[in-house]
Amino acid sequence: MEHYEIFKVCFPELDISEAAFRHMVRLAGENLLEYREGGRLLGYAVTEKDALRILCVLPEFQNRGVGSRLLRQAEERARQAGAEKMTVGGGESRLFPGMPDKARGFFEKNGYTVGGGYEEMKGDLTSFRASDYDLPVPPDVSFGWYRGPLDALREAVAAVDETWVQYFGADSPTYCAMQNGEIASFCNVDVWENCLLSNGKNKVGAPGCVGTVPKFRKKGIGLKMVALACEELRKQGCDTCFIHYTGVGRWYARLGIQTFLAWHFCEKRLCAE
Repeated sequence: MEHYEIFKVCFPELDISEAAFRHMVRLAGENLLEYREGGRLLGYAVTEKDALRILCVLPEFQNRGVGSRLLRQAEERARQAGAEKMTVGGGESRLFPGMPDKARGFFEKNGYTVGGGYEEMKGDLTSFRASDYDLPVPPDVSFGWYRGPLDALREAVAAVDETWVQYFGADSPTYCAMQNGEIASFCNVDVWENCLLSNGKNKVGAPGCVGTVPKFRKKGIGLKMVALACEELRKQGCDTCFIHYTGVGRWYARLGIQTFLAWHFCEKRLCAE
């Protein structure tokens, strides 16, 4: 049993193909730490700079110190590289940006501080129709692919979250809601070949960086826009909707999109030795 098979045993709730898993996790070189007995792989950890990308131990060998040993090795590697802290997941990880909720006890026991939580969500697009949901909006709001000036789009994005501006470029497919000639709401509309929901048989669409400019909020515009963006993804052949890294799960749930994984920010200060 090797790395992907151990991952699947540890996370049976995730239907991810081996190709997608290996694309998201670098299982080679100095990034990989392994624990073996008699040549058999029992657990492993993957690090990158000051981030622990993943740690998996076969269930029958958990609570025997294998995970803690791998974690200490990962911390030592980060410390030797000059890191002052170890982060679980990390913002650059498309596998686990944080610590999966079910591992909370393990990391807290090993001195980690657990912070706010986020969700990964999925929905079925095979028969998705925005008209199936009660989504009233003001009559003068229109929806469609954004074709206007890039500067105006980036200004609207910055009004919601300045860190998102980098994700909106000339080649980024963007779906928008417009009211009175202004961008009211926006989102990226991407097809992801490798993500937590890529099982080798499906086509995954991901509405991302969903935002509504403050003065246009509380009118139902954003949710209607997401619903119509999901229809566009269905027209592109997507059968699965992926909402990545969200803190508003109940909002998306109104469209039948459900949480399949919860995770938390998690880190530990590394003391010099």
